[in-house]
Amino acid sequence: MILKKLLLLAVVVVSVVEAFASGEKEDHADDGFSRLVAWMKLHGGRVDERIDVAEIHGIRGVVALDTIEDGAELLYCPWKLVIGSTGLPAHMQMQSSDDMCQVVHDMAKEIRLSSQSLWWPYLEHIEIPRLSAMWGPLALDELQGLSPSEDATRHFQWFSQYCAGNNDNNNKEDQHATVAGSMDQEASLMRSLVSFVSRASEVGMVPIYDLLNHHNGRKNAKLSLTEEGVHLRVVGGNSIQKGQELYLSYGIKSAPVMYRDYGFVEEWPCCWNWKEVASGDNFAFVLFPDDGVAINPTKEFLQHIWHSSSSVPVPTTMHTMDNVDMRLAEFQSSAKRHMESLSLEELDRFARAARIHLDGLPTTFQQDQAILEGKRESLAQAMDDDDDDDDDDL
Repeated sequence: MILKKLLLLAVVVVSVVEAFASGEKEDHADDGFSRLVAWMKLHGGRVDERIDVAEIHGIRGVVALDTIEDGAELLYCPWKLVIGSTGLPAHMQMQSSDDMCQVVHDMAKEIRLSSQSLWWPYLEHIEIPRLSAMWGPLALDELQGLSPSEDATRHFQWFSQYCAGNNDNNNKEDQHATVAGSMDQEASLMRSLVSFVSRASEVGMVPIYDLLNHHNGRKNAKLSLTEEGVHLRVVGGNSIQKGQELYLSYGIKSAPVMYRDYGFVEEWPCCWNWKEVASGDNFAFVLFPDDGVAINPTKEFLQHIWHSSSSVPVPTTMHTMDNVDMRLAEFQSSAKRHMESLSLEELDRFARAARIHLDGLPTTFQQDQAILEGKRESLAQAMDDDDDDDDDDL
């Protein structure tokens, strides 16, 4: 019953959440980040003046306003400003479901406090991603069962099982703390849960840090923890050039998990995996541009992708895109060496397992292409119809 209620609320609350989150953002696109930086500094934090928020291909991210040297501190956030870590040592954070539930409930409470919350400059700046869990039932029907499949409602199930009743005392204490005009308890919990799933670090919700986008192939910043707080630094041995985007790594995750948790499929390296029903064996492959692929990657290969993506030395005179191309070339070279190390027997076993898996899917690749093209045409027609309706209203 609780899960069904959460799913229904997820669909209904999207427009409310977006309106609540946008605030003055449409008229003052950069003011929100400026207020966030000022708030961070006011409470003892540090933010490098050479970074800013920008829209890149329609996606919000953090970019360099000038050259930033390797090892530079981009952000220092005191523990007192990390939702979920207040008053607790770093090593005690996010160790159990109870810890994670507490972060979700703490954040929901602050959302209900609205502008009276200490974290309001941070909370009003959060953009909620359109995760598949927030789709309507018809859209979810299209998604469920795709292979490799991941249940889009997994996080709601986790919340209803482990968190829904864990904070009854807090809820009773806070029931009069909601500010007039702010979100109710259920809507604030939904916003908090989606934010937590898509933006939390290993220690909780870290303001500004979570503005950086993910890219395992281009990551150039990393979180580190000290007794004083959370630090975000440039990594990889190369300077960040003016106009270059700053990236984190969320870790090596399969494409379905990445899409479920963050709302996108990674450009490269893109990981896929499945389990063969008959044998129970796991199969996987990693895709790179230009048909680069690594079949059944080893743990060492994946660690190399995760830890070494920024390690190629680049001359200071080299253009940013040349820098990226060198990293990609390094990965593709590693993938080629890995493929050459595989035996014919292992390649044949993978090919047979892949064919069995593909034959078990409800549609073929060609049918999928036709279905997608039909949906694109339907979407384009729907948009044209909306434009015609708008013209009629003028």
